[in-house]
Amino acid sequence: MGKRRQAREAVLEALYCYEMRAADDDLKEIFDYCAERHSLDKDVSEFGYDLLCKTVKNRDELDKSIELHTENWDLKRLAVIDRNILRLGLAEIIYFPDIPKKVSIDEAIELAKIYGSADSGRFVNGVLDALGKDF
Repeated sequence: MGKRRQAREAVLEALYCYEMRAADDDLKEIFDYCAERHSLDKDVSEFGYDLLCKTVKNRDELDKSIELHTENWDLKRLAVIDRNILRLGLAEIIYFPDIPKKVSIDEAIELAKIYGSADSGRFVNGVLDALGKDF
């Protein structure tokens, strides 16, 4: 498994913790715990924390964009994992232009296959592919 994939897993874990704890905890503290669990080295940890911060900071904007491409789905009714995979995937597409969109989408799909339901990979693929065309 690639080092950035490990960072994305740590970000997904941190997003889940952040959302479940109603944002009461310090984001850096949450990420440090997740990064340690995934044994991230310094460079990869910096990438992961940057991705986490951009995802959380721009969550409302990201959610609005995602809602445009999830017809008949209320974002709040999506599984927490799927919702956060879409958020981090879209944040990576928008705020990390040095990473090819296809790589960001493929990585989000892999996270969905590992951590989501049986249909999560296809769902994430469809939504992020459509969103990728907008950005």
